[in-house]
Amino acid sequence: YYYITQDKITHYLQRIAECGTSSYPSITSLDFLNIKIKLYPLETQQKIARTLSILDQKIENNHKINELLHKILELLYEQYFVRFDFLDENNKPYQTSGGKMKFSKELNRLIPNDFEVKTLGELITWISGSQPPKSCHIYEHKEGYIRFIQNRDYISNDYITYIPISKNNKICYQYDIMIDKYGEAGAVRFGLQGAYNVALSKISVLNQSMQEYIRSYLNSKPIKKYLSNACMASTRSSLNENHIYSLMLPIPPINLLQKYEKIAKNIITAIINNNQSTQTLTAIRDFLLPLLLKQQVKP
Repeated sequence: YYYITQDKITHYLQRIAECGTSSYPSITSLDFLNIKIKLYPLETQQKIARTLSILDQKIENNHKINELLHKILELLYEQYFVRFDFLDENNKPYQTSGGKMKFSKELNRLIPNDFEVKTLGELITWISGSQPPKSCHIYEHKEGYIRFIQNRDYISNDYITYIPISKNNKICYQYDIMIDKYGEAGAVRFGLQGAYNVALSKISVLNQSMQEYIRSYLNSKPIKKYLSNACMASTRSSLNENHIYSLMLPIPPINLLQKYEKIAKNIITAIINNNQSTQTLTAIRDFLLPLLLKQQVKP
């Protein structure tokens, strides 16, 4: 498994696929079976596999932890702002213990008495990305360049791109709320760090006490479904600020927002740290893989 997932093998198979005569890139079983593998003694193979498996297991553990953290955050948001069972001044769940509610015509539902209703357009600024010409792109970092963030970077780090630093660049940071305009339109992302392209937009929250509340709101199931349907209704599956600005949401009092912000920010920080750890472990594994297989490093 580790041998055939090396870059040199996948690139070799990719070249064969692209040079084929079929209407789309493909390989045959014979292409795969003809790959020459250097076989080391079984004990050496097992040591190599064990070394790489340890790294893979740590990466997998990080993924599982992040899945759990995302689920915890989702449940916390639902408790606070869907069921309105945040803890009141008596440390009891608000709505379940008889907290006063009022009917919101805008939302067509009951909300706590001291909540307001606003449009998302009153709370955020939509900042679209920029797209420098491809002739400016380079694929190794050097002075005067900045990482260019694209949708695909949220899937893998295989094609990291850099562009010249410019005042025209749109910059994002780790804790920023990013959203896909095309492709998986409506998907909410972290900022990574760099200049983002036209397929992404940044949701800049005007009041930082609402940052994680708005992130959770955009990530909630009803809103994700709404955005997905809205995008599909356009000629090209795409998202724009009009889809976002018109959304109406309940606005909690500042003390509740700050409480949620503190808890959610800690969870988001843990997720970001795990993502960084995963990137580091993946880079170490990919660096070690060819060295171990060539026996330049002993397992």
